[in-house]
Formats: sequence, structure tokens, C-alpha cells
Amino acid sequence: MENDKAAVDPLPETFDSFEKMADFWDTHDVTDYAEYLTPVEMTIAEHPRAEYVITLSDTEDDLLQRATEREGVPLTALINAWVQEKLQEYAAS
Repeated sequence: MENDKAAVDPLPETFDSFEKMADFWDTHDVTDYAEYLTPVEMTIAEHPRAEYVITLSDTEDDLLQRATEREGVPLTALINAWVQEKLQEYAAS
């Protein structure tokens, strides 16, 4: 995408789903939105240090499957995103 600021679509405040966010970024260049970026420092582990097994009821499993379909992401990605979100909330409190 050309770096012509007059032609850049406004960045949505929120996205209704992961799929809509992915669609937006599939057709837009993040460098056109550099003013919205915040530098961060982080360490990324090469390999996960822990794996967990959870047991869900059939109802919970059905809801989880529907959530992954609605969000358009793999099950593990959705669960990881939810866990990270909750842990960030917990760490901030």
C-alpha cells in the first residue's frame, strides 16, 4: 500500500471478531498506522514450559466450538488469547 496518508482508511476502534480484524489487516499495511503503535519489550520462550489438560462439559465444549467458528481462529489460539487476557487483567489488579 502506498504511504499516501490521504488514502489511508481510518483505523476502527474495535473489531467485531478476529476474522474481521484479520480481513482488515489482510488489506491494509500496518506501517500506514505507525502512530497507533506502542513500542514494547518482551521475551518470548522458544518452547512452552507448561501444558494443561482441562475437562469441559458437553455444553461448555459446544459453546467453545461455536466460539472458535465465530472468531475464525483455531481452538488453541482462542484459548491462549482468553487465558492471556485474563492473566493480564489479574496482573494489573
